[in-house]
Amino acid sequence: MPYLHCPRCHRSAWLRADTEEAVACRHCGTTLSGMSHAELSALTGAVRERFARDARLNAGRKRFVRERR
Repeated sequence: MPYLHCPRCHRSAWLRADTEEAVACRHCGTTLSGMSHAELSALTGAVRERFARDARLNAGRKRFVRERR
């Protein structure tokens, strides 16, 4: 799955299928560009650290609780 990045608004997108056509950002309409493996690794590491930090800070809070019917 390719990982694409918007150079204008800095949003990112995962695509389910490879495509040769240019893909526009849903937010601003700019053509998305590919992200290098190094940039992707750095972003993935930062997101994992953020989730781990949030989990530590909110350890007592229940997650994914369904509403009663």
